Amino acid sequence: NPDGIFIDIIKSIAAKEKFQIEYVIDDWNNLMTMLYNAEIDVLPDIAYSHESDSLFCLSKLPVLESWLEIFTKPSVKINSLVDLHNKRIGVLKGSIQEKYLNKYVKNIFNIHFETYSYNSYSEKIQAFKNNETDFIIADRFFYYSDFFNEEISATTIILRPTQLHFAFNKNSGIELAKIFDKNISVLKNKAGSDYYKSLNKWLDKHYKKWAIIYVFIAFIIVSVFAIILKYKVKSKTKKLKIKNKELLIAIEKAKESDKFKSVFLANMSHEIRTPMNGILGFLELIKDPELTNDDLIQYIDIVKKSVLRLLNTINDIIEISKIESNQVNINITETNVNDIIHFCFEFFKQQANEKELNFEKNNLIPSEKFIIKTDKNKVECILTNLINNAIKFTSKGKIIIGSYIENDLLIFYVNDTGIGISPDKFNIIFDRFIQINTDIRTYEGSGLGLSIAKAYVELLGGKIWVKSEPGKGSSFYFSIPYNNEPE
Repeated sequence: NPDGIFIDIIKSIAAKEKFQIEYVIDDWNNLMTMLYNAEIDVLPDIAYSHESDSLFCLSKLPVLESWLEIFTKPSVKINSLVDLHNKRIGVLKGSIQEKYLNKYVKNIFNIHFETYSYNSYSEKIQAFKNNETDFIIADRFFYYSDFFNEEISATTIILRPTQLHFAFNKNSGIELAKIFDKNISVLKNKAGSDYYKSLNKWLDKHYKKWAIIYVFIAFIIVSVFAIILKYKVKSKTKKLKIKNKELLIAIEKAKESDKFKSVFLANMSHEIRTPMNGILGFLELIKDPELTNDDLIQYIDIVKKSVLRLLNTINDIIEISKIESNQVNINITETNVNDIIHFCFEFFKQQANEKELNFEKNNLIPSEKFIIKTDKNKVECILTNLINNAIKFTSKGKIIIGSYIENDLLIFYVNDTGIGISPDKFNIIFDRFIQINTDIRTYEGSGLGLSIAKAYVELLGGKIWVKSEPGKGSSFYFSIPYNNEPE
């Protein structure tokens, strides 16, 4: 039975425009031929490509975004595309899966594999179960289907992010495409429309599956943390006699740890997904066949930076565990304050430009006083978290970063014209996983940044504070001891 997000949208448009729907069931290749010959009016769920755009009239507004993924058996280990060498891969006949693998992946990565084409997903899955293929390729919505079960495992290989459209006949479907675009625009820009109702209905199952994965990862991290904590408690009990007061303290710590775990599980997916979106976005640009070599190098460099930021997210999670167990090390070296300001400015300049924000640096420290003794990496991490928050919560205006000396303190600051913070929230914004704006669909992030920044500042012997007013922006400051005297 026809069903899914695209079918829900067709039903909604048909009801409004008083269209009568007749579904035609056939293989994908036959359906594309029928659309090309104007034997059907609409073909849903077609991935954008230069070929499909030249053959058909695609809706100007995409309905969804998707990508291709490699799937295999749970017992098979695969780390990169190179592992596909000399393997058998099942694809949907005539689909973008088949064309992309054979035309691009083989040539770009210089690997050899055989593709086996099937008329339907049911045929492809059955061949996979019969060991006729080693891998199958499908889009991310394969997770929603009844074909995805415990015998099939998703890998880490993600290919070709793309947009999914409705397709119409190149000649006779132009007016119908305009009607669909008009209705899609209304549906996507109206909260609670049939479009968003359909997304909630069909994507809920997918989120539950990912939630299980996140819970498993969190369980491992929390278990490691618990083992370390248990070891420390055991070593101390050899020297000290447990008293009633110490027992009560231990109980309170256990409750706090449980609360930490619960909030961690609720926020982890959003913290990981933010840099991943950046990676997928620039991979979309890289597929442009007219891309110059210089642009390709630049985009690859940006993707690399996004990957590093994703790695930093994982490091933040580990760092919280280290902070909890007092295992953070401070490495004091001679540090150039101006280099820190310049590095952070250059790192975030493009991100600020993308949001059309005025990004400025204002270093008021005389050149002869640039060199101080502190932990450079910790200071860069603190400043990076503050700038990242400023860009995230500022939609227009400017952001200024800088530093100055006051008495025997070196003070850094980040000023923005963002949404601001109510004064009654000043005491809690540095707590773990706290976001003043709780709309996580608007502002991604789990709230780890300010908590880590506060811990680092205190380890360096300083303080962190904020001045803000709702609707007028925020100014974050942190101080560290100013020390440029020779040892």
